[in-house]
Amino acid sequence: MNLFLQYLQYDNYFWIAFFLLFLTSIFYFSKISEEKKNKIYLILFYLTIFFFILWSLFLSLAQYFVWKNNQFSKYLLPPYQKIDYYLSYAYFHFWRDFIYRLIGVLIIMLLMNFLNFVFRRDIFYDDEKILVPYLSLFFRFPYNAFFLLIGFFALFLIILIFNFPFITSNRYSFKQYWLYLALILFLLQPFILSNYEFLKYTP
Repeated sequence: MNLFLQYLQYDNYFWIAFFLLFLTSIFYFSKISEEKKNKIYLILFYLTIFFFILWSLFLSLAQYFVWKNNQFSKYLLPPYQKIDYYLSYAYFHFWRDFIYRLIGVLIIMLLMNFLNFVFRRDIFYDDEKILVPYLSLFFRFPYNAFFLLIGFFALFLIILIFNFPFITSNRYSFKQYWLYLALILFLLQPFILSNYEFLKYTP
């Protein structure tokens, strides 16, 4: 429990991500068409970015007024200090994580395109092209940048265990399991990020 509470102080977006991941699961298991699901995933992707921005903005403004209304911390704000100090503090505590999550998403999208180029064909299904970058938003950088690689590693184990020796004519895909992987990694985040310090690194 202490580990979880410590992680909540470390991740500003945990409860937003938890709610949106739960909402995504509802649509994922619903009986609507795949085409409609993909549209919903795309909408949720942009909504997630919007909510993260909104929450970061709220935390930044709340911090400003907390400092302004305190007899000591008000001296950290203009006209006593340049606005640069407050902006750097707000960026470091409330915006840096969000920006680097987007960088992690961009890395995944570039990697997916690179793999398509290497294999000279589209190896991802339409829903994977949306779901994989979208689900990676729920994890901190660089943890989120490993989401695709972890998925491929899990797929490799599945093939190795259940389909050995390899049958090269089949098309193997992790399509049906990305959400399950995201749920598992999301729940394991507090433990993983507390025990593997390199995953906490943010430039």
